[in-house]
Amino acid sequence: MTRQEELRNRISKRSTRWTPLLGHFLWGIIQCICLTLRIRFRLETGAASSWKTRPVIVALWHNRTFVPCYVYRKMGFSPPMCVLTSASKDGALLEIVAKHYRMAAIRGSSGRRGVTAFMEMTHCMRQGYSMCITPDGPKGPRYTVHPGAVKLASMSGVPIVPVCIDYSACWRIGKAWDGYAIPKPFSKVSLLWGKELTVPPDLDENGLQKFCLQLTERLCLGRPDFSPIKPSDHA
Repeated sequence: MTRQEELRNRISKRSTRWTPLLGHFLWGIIQCICLTLRIRFRLETGAASSWKTRPVIVALWHNRTFVPCYVYRKMGFSPPMCVLTSASKDGALLEIVAKHYRMAAIRGSSGRRGVTAFMEMTHCMRQGYSMCITPDGPKGPRYTVHPGAVKLASMSGVPIVPVCIDYSACWRIGKAWDGYAIPKPFSKVSLLWGKELTVPPDLDENGLQKFCLQLTERLCLGRPDFSPIKPSDHA
């Protein structure tokens, strides 16, 4: 083993040891900020309260993931929730945060553990779990729905529920591909639980793209009563 390989192994081991501490620290920050927020949760007109009785696939944009775990726990949703996180180090941190909110986590993405993660999600939903997915993650493009969530809904028969989140004031992580948003303390947070999107089985490529576009529209602008994504976000 060369010196460079030894150094990489040492750094990797140190990073692994620090990950739990960083994860707990991240949860502490999220919890402290969320406790100050003025959160308003609403059902879109005509939306069903499916989360009270059966599993659903919750879809939200990658840059709006700061508050959902806190809200889900605070609202006392009935079905247990499982979140999909990337197989990267960031995903390991989010897995720790999810566990603090008594949520399960599945690690994987289209690039790493994709097939395995897909099978694990299907199994979780059969066990009565709801799934939370960011359809534009983990690397974007921002506000572009990838087919994974739609395929999962088609194969499992579980409906997708778009969740739109808006902050009255927030910070942006400028270098992040998604322009990740962190609500400022004491700001207002609006969550709109949208209408279910039921995806039929055995979709062809055209059908898959059609439902991807439908989900994109439901998560973006165009709602007469709610505007979760501001025009500047699309820049």
